[in-house]
Amino acid sequence: MVGRNLEGRRPAAVGAMREVRPGGGGTIHEASPGLAAGQVHVVRYGNALSGTVERTIRPGLVSRTFVSGGHVLYAHVYRRQVWHRFGRAFAYDTFVPAVRYPAVYYGWALRAWARPVVYTWGWQVQPWYPMYGSLFTPYPVYTSPDLWMTDYIIAQSLQTAYQARTAVPASQPAPPAVPVPAAPAVSNAPAVPAVPAAPAPQPGDAPALQSTDASSAPLEIPPAVTPQIKAQLDAEIRVQLQERQAAAATPATLTTQSTPPALRPNHVFFQVVQPLDVAAATPGHYCSLSANDYIKRTGGMSSDDWMIPVVVELSGSSDCPEGLQTRIGLNDLNAMENEQEARVMEAMQAASGSLGSNGPPSGPGVHPTVIADGSAAPDPGALDAIRQTQ
Repeated sequence: MVGRNLEGRRPAAVGAMREVRPGGGGTIHEASPGLAAGQVHVVRYGNALSGTVERTIRPGLVSRTFVSGGHVLYAHVYRRQVWHRFGRAFAYDTFVPAVRYPAVYYGWALRAWARPVVYTWGWQVQPWYPMYGSLFTPYPVYTSPDLWMTDYIIAQSLQTAYQARTAVPASQPAPPAVPVPAAPAVSNAPAVPAVPAAPAPQPGDAPALQSTDASSAPLEIPPAVTPQIKAQLDAEIRVQLQERQAAAATPATLTTQSTPPALRPNHVFFQVVQPLDVAAATPGHYCSLSANDYIKRTGGMSSDDWMIPVVVELSGSSDCPEGLQTRIGLNDLNAMENEQEARVMEAMQAASGSLGSNGPPSGPGVHPTVIADGSAAPDPGALDAIRQTQ
């Protein structure tokens, strides 16, 4: 792709929590109305009804509601942290899970099963599958829980993309369907829930979606996920499971972190979660990264401009070309890390439930510890707040 000339637009500022930047082919609008209910920060991506609505829960703790294509998806909780580097203080967020499991459960998730498991997903009966089902191939057999979680997370991302894409104004044609091979027989295995909330997902659960607004815009079909991308994603999932296993030995409290999660060793592979413009190969030009693109971190933060080098590993047809070496800000990279961690936790919750008589071996019977600070319901006024931000 030829990078668009965005002269005068600057990269994301990494030393501040809130940023104003170009993204996804259009300006990112931000607003912080002073409401009586507490400090609110709204980010809208271009003209689409997509963005986030952030509300302060208490000092140092915020909830963020995600909206895509006019759909209110879910809310996550984040803790504000500060990292001192190069004589500066860098603010960043860390994801606060709603629950955590004992170390034995993480150990089970990391161990190989005694025998390979053939598992039939229940996706074929879900609306997203005819359009996006051919964009990735599930593993033919599963030898360990982390591989099952990898397919679960990819399918969940495609469901979210489908929800956003189908929010098309009535005056526009419906999006074309992607050809998909004949579906195998559906077992009694549970379908992947559409973006589960904090409680453990149950078979057939799906959150109620708020109505679509006519100003929503259709989105590009995500790129097909290759075996190489799946392997890198699985490696990242295992790193996060190992860290959670180690953390399970400490008290269930929110602790102050030092190095931001996105810059820790072995945290190198990320899925893009929000529109972002980055420097293209041609000086003075930019190109876009979109949700469901993947990037890989290739180094640490620079001491001169505080940017982080990455390479584009997978991208859509109108996004930055694969192989592009570019740089992004700390907050943008850490946002991807946070959402990846949230998806791993959701996959852990799904795997802890019943997966049907033909499902993988059940994990150990464990009861998660509830983290009260990690639970937040979506902001009921999120869609209106996005609509009013210009």
